[in-house]
Amino acid sequence: MPKVVTSRRLPVYTNKGQKEDDRFNAFHCKRCQTHLLTTDADLAKIPRRKTDGALVLDARLQVISLYTVKRDGSQLIRREKGAERQYVHACPSCDQDVGYTSKPHEANLELVYLSDTAVSVPWHRMKSPFTCKVCGYICQSQGQLEFHRKQRQHTEEMEKEQDAANELKPIIVG
Repeated sequence: MPKVVTSRRLPVYTNKGQKEDDRFNAFHCKRCQTHLLTTDADLAKIPRRKTDGALVLDARLQVISLYTVKRDGSQLIRREKGAERQYVHACPSCDQDVGYTSKPHEANLELVYLSDTAVSVPWHRMKSPFTCKVCGYICQSQGQLEFHRKQRQHTEEMEKEQDAANELKPIIVG
């Protein structure tokens, strides 16, 4: 007598139809594409360091999750006004130096300096500060944005309604 197997499948609920969470940006290694860092920093406002052009992320103001390997010891770098001690962070896969901190690894994380040549920054996700919140039109200046709002008759109430509609709603499974 053949064996009859029946299986009952439970429905799977996902939030695939909803928008992606745009609050976080992922940085990857340029050499091997390994995920190195996740942050909620606004890419348009990330400052650069004057001495070496490194990207500066402040852990006191932004959420930063590092997935790097901390190198033992430190290195001393000569600068115009003296010397600087750097504690290097490397890629866990290819062991390439991707950034550094100015405090020892054991200390609380405050500032992280990332090398733009070693880290792939998701610049395509950078948001323009002059974007219409109602229709998504991207302007090149504040004056152009004001002209667009006046021409299309977009009001602040319309912007608030659009923001409320774009919020992610929780999914209840059960």
